[in-house]
Amino acid sequence: MPRILIEYASAKGSTEGIARRIGECCENLGADTKIVSAEQDSDLGRFDAVILGSAVHDRDWLPPARTAVDRLLAGEQVPPVWAFSVSTWGETSSLVADRLTRRIRATAREPNTVARLRSGSDLRDHRQFAGVVRRGDWPLFGRCVFALMGGKYGDARDWSDIEQWAEGIVTNLRNELENSP
Repeated sequence: MPRILIEYASAKGSTEGIARRIGECCENLGADTKIVSAEQDSDLGRFDAVILGSAVHDRDWLPPARTAVDRLLAGEQVPPVWAFSVSTWGETSSLVADRLTRRIRATAREPNTVARLRSGSDLRDHRQFAGVVRRGDWPLFGRCVFALMGGKYGDARDWSDIEQWAEGIVTNLRNELENSP
């Protein structure tokens, strides 16, 4: 049974909801999971893998997630890592206009913190998910920009995509653990 640590940094709760759904999926498939805020320090040696996720603000992860990555990369033995980012657009859903979403998907760079993970750890995958935006989440200027982007308030989390991604992680880990000496 794979042991998976799931750490998240959430600004308004959307990323936490995704982390918890990933944890539920992993547990339903027989994995032992621990879900914690990225602000907490966890003993990585107890886990076969780490899933890190953060909301994206100003094209990078939130400070608690960046600190969690620093802790992870400073460790002696870094387990395999999967990462997810949450913003107004994801790989299968979006809160902004379709045309803009296609352009963003084609040109967006991954967050700097994910690039650090990629170069310093065994990052197996990075997934982009759309989150939730409510009218009161942003100040007036942000709401104006969102409207110009064709933004629609609501919940754009694609639970099916999130669950399939989690299932792939557990399947991958299970195969590795079964085939390891």
